Amino acid sequence: MPEKNKLSVKINGREYTIASTESREYMLSVADVVDKNMKEISRTCPELNTTMTAVLAALNLADEYVRLQQAYKKLTKENAANAMKVRELEEQLSKYRRY
Repeated sequence: MPEKNKLSVKINGREYTIASTESREYMLSVADVVDKNMKEISRTCPELNTTMTAVLAALNLADEYVRLQQAYKKLTKENAANAMKVRELEEQLSKYRRY
């Protein structure tokens, strides 16, 4: 089992210790995304408490995640359709090469 890396990060002005088997750089980049999202929400809605800010940040990030999943599925289907077209064209081309 891979060893977990522990890292102290600051998110929206608060210190957190996170642990993951991912690299330090990856963990910092994830924490940075959350920090930027929460800071933007805090900037535009300063009346929100930390919990509400965190929930809105989670909703924003979940929305982005779901949209990316949908885009990935669409591209996967398009890729499969294109691969089928390529196979069909290759079969047609191979018929002409016989002559």
